[in-house]
Amino acid sequence: MKFTRCAVVVSAALCLLAVAACGGMPRAGTPAAVPATADSTPADSIVVDKDQALTCGEGEGSAQALCDAIAAAASRASARPSSAPSVEQVFEAEVLKKGRPLSPANPGSGPGDPRLRQALLVDYRGVHESITKPGVVVALPAVEGRAVQFISPPQAVELFHASPVCRRWNEGAWRVVLRDFNQRGVQIAATRLRAAADEPSDRPAEFSETIVTGPASMLSALGDPAAMASCRKFFSAFGRSMSVRPIPVPPLGTRSWAFRVMEGKSVTQWVEVVRTPRYVLEVRIPNQWPGPRTDPAVLLPRIAAAAYARAEAALT
Repeated sequence: MKFTRCAVVVSAALCLLAVAACGGMPRAGTPAAVPATADSTPADSIVVDKDQALTCGEGEGSAQALCDAIAAAASRASARPSSAPSVEQVFEAEVLKKGRPLSPANPGSGPGDPRLRQALLVDYRGVHESITKPGVVVALPAVEGRAVQFISPPQAVELFHASPVCRRWNEGAWRVVLRDFNQRGVQIAATRLRAAADEPSDRPAEFSETIVTGPASMLSALGDPAAMASCRKFFSAFGRSMSVRPIPVPPLGTRSWAFRVMEGKSVTQWVEVVRTPRYVLEVRIPNQWPGPRTDPAVLLPRIAAAAYARAEAALT
């Protein structure tokens, strides 16, 4: 049983579950949770570090002692009536067989350039890289299906499969690379930054970032916005009316541009692409709820500028 990213003070009665990742919110009709303070912390609460990963039922030591304490406190809490209204928590859970890794094995043909991993953002103004599904680097060639499965978890974008001509704008550079440039010398780095479960409702935008390196001819093909003109209107594989609309952004690298991916009149993604002689960088902000406190069209170039600065520092 693994506990990870729980609230800083975890009520023992609420954490007696097989949980791989947890985050919660009050349900409708229940009072909002009040952050625990030194004076309001219940005597039988179990304090767990926000980013601590805890394994139960395997061996002995401090981790197992904490698991035992949680179980004992939960038993005491369930045996007595509660005078105060309770706040119900909703947990995300994944049960893994013992010995199975949290993510599939890297399908790449080698370890990849460690500088690419360092080039990815890990934090940006309230959003953070996942501790259970951090950024990845895949050195090609790789089996496409396995590579998609390995890279997809860090991505934050719901994909609407389009015709091959327009797939590039909707699905991202890394999917095009896997399909059309799956060869030695090409590498894909990808990450997703998410808001912590305890962030306020006006949280910052979650987004994904990819960096692709390879031959100059491939980078030029990925970094050519001229082909976007033919995809101003298209249909997804499900018959949805889609379109791509440019967004003006400040210049970065050799060339940069941005666009919205639309489904009807609704925006599904805000995307910026930066091309340099060494790599193509892409930032995607999906439509999300609750929405970020800053307009994604305004936030997008700021994130891209931060990502570009970090990539330049790591790869130059």
